[in-house]
Amino acid sequence: MRILILPVAALTIAFGLVAHAAEPPFTGRFIGSGRACYGTLAVDAKSVSWLTSFSQCQAVPVELVERDDSLGVLRVTYRFKTGSSSCRFGALSLSHDGSKGADLGWQVVGYPSEARFIEDKSSGYTMNSPDMMSCALIRDPGNGGKYHRTPRQLTQPHSAKQAN
Repeated sequence: MRILILPVAALTIAFGLVAHAAEPPFTGRFIGSGRACYGTLAVDAKSVSWLTSFSQCQAVPVELVERDDSLGVLRVTYRFKTGSSSCRFGALSLSHDGSKGADLGWQVVGYPSEARFIEDKSSGYTMNSPDMMSCALIRDPGNGGKYHRTPRQLTQPHSAKQAN
């Protein structure tokens, strides 16, 4: 009997690991506001675009560094595979406080390198360095991803009514 239980337990554990590894990639579109954070963040299965006043990271190929969903906070961190002079970052970490609902409670931090992310993680995500950029975001549901509203489109109708 012992011989049968051990292989079944091993198979169950192996199946659980495979099922976890098959988790779909994180994707989403987000909107930032304010002087430094005004713009958009788009994450798909293989690239990230983070377009703000201070940095233009356009469709940068990424590698997943970490995905953690513990204590009600989702954190997805990417290392940029390539760099460009218009993009200030080498790594990006997107987190979500699930207690605030699906659209609110998003935070993105841009790091100059993966090493700086590791330093910040080691400090409990309390670093505040001039070479990092942190922005609060809202999720843009964008009609199932079929279209994308820009921050300007969100504010124009109200401004246009006042101008008339």
